[in-house]
Amino acid sequence: MPSKVKLELIAEKEVELPCFTGYVSRGLLLTMLRRVEPSTSDSLHVPNAPKPYSVTPIRFRSLRRTPKGYLLDPSAPARVEFRFLSDEPVRRLLDYFADRAGVLVYDTEFKVASITIGSAAYEELEGSDPAESFRLLFRSPTYLSAMGSRWDLLYPDPVQLFTSLLRLWDAFTTGKIYGPGGLEEYREWLRAHAGVTQHALRTCLAEMARKRAVGFTGWATYALDDDDDWNRLTVALARFAEYSNVGGNRTGGFGEIKFYLKPDKAATGRKSTTLPLQTGPDPTR
Repeated sequence: MPSKVKLELIAEKEVELPCFTGYVSRGLLLTMLRRVEPSTSDSLHVPNAPKPYSVTPIRFRSLRRTPKGYLLDPSAPARVEFRFLSDEPVRRLLDYFADRAGVLVYDTEFKVASITIGSAAYEELEGSDPAESFRLLFRSPTYLSAMGSRWDLLYPDPVQLFTSLLRLWDAFTTGKIYGPGGLEEYREWLRAHAGVTQHALRTCLAEMARKRAVGFTGWATYALDDDDDWNRLTVALARFAEYSNVGGNRTGGFGEIKFYLKPDKAATGRKSTTLPLQTGPDPTR
C-alpha cells in the first residue's frame, strides 16, 4: 500500500546544505536501505522501470545564506519524508532504526527525534467520492514530460498529469489495473471533462550538484464536469499523488504535492514564507 515515513531530525552541529536538497534526501534514503539490505537499495534502481519511491526535500531553519546554499540551524528540527508505493522498502527502512538512533548527512550526525508513518490502501483510494473541483499545491519544483517534444512541460496540464499518475497506479496497485486501453479512454475523458480553473504558479531553478532543472511551484485548482467513475479515479489519483510525487525526477525530491478537496479553504503556498523550515529560497514567495 502507499506509505509515507516522515523523519524529524536534530543535527549535532551546524552544517551547510544546498539550496535544493531533494537529491540529498534520495542519497540518504538509499544509504540507509543499503546498510540494511543492499538488494533492496539496488532494486529501487532497475533501469527503464517505474520507481516505487519518492522523497521530499529536507526542510530546515537556516542561520544564514552561504555561497553554496544555507547554514542549517541545529537548534531547530529538520524534516524529510520518504514515500513508497510498495511495502518492502518501508519494512527495510524501519529495520534500519531497530538498532540505530541517527543518520549521517554529509559529515554531520542527525539524531532522529521522531518517526511518523502514514498509509492508505489502494482499495481506500479507489473508494474516493466524485468531486466537482479540488486543488493541488506543488510544494517542490515540478515538471512533466511532453510527448514528442524535447522541452519539459512547465504547467500542470490535467491530461499529462493524471495519465502519468495512472501509469504509476497500474504499475503498483493491488486493486484495479486499467491497462493501455483504459489509459487511452481516460486520456480522452480528461480532454473533455477536466480543466484548470485557477492557478498561481511560477518557475524556479533547482541545482543538483552538477545538474540543473527548472520546475514550477504554486497551486492549481482543477474542475471536473462529469460525475462518473473517471471522476472518482481522478480524485483517487490526486490523493495517490501525495504518496508518489508527480512528474519527472520524483525520486530526487521533485513533484511533491499536497491535495485539498475544498479549493476555497485550501492553502496557496504563501504561508510557507512565514515558516522557519525551508529547502533554500522559498519558491512560492
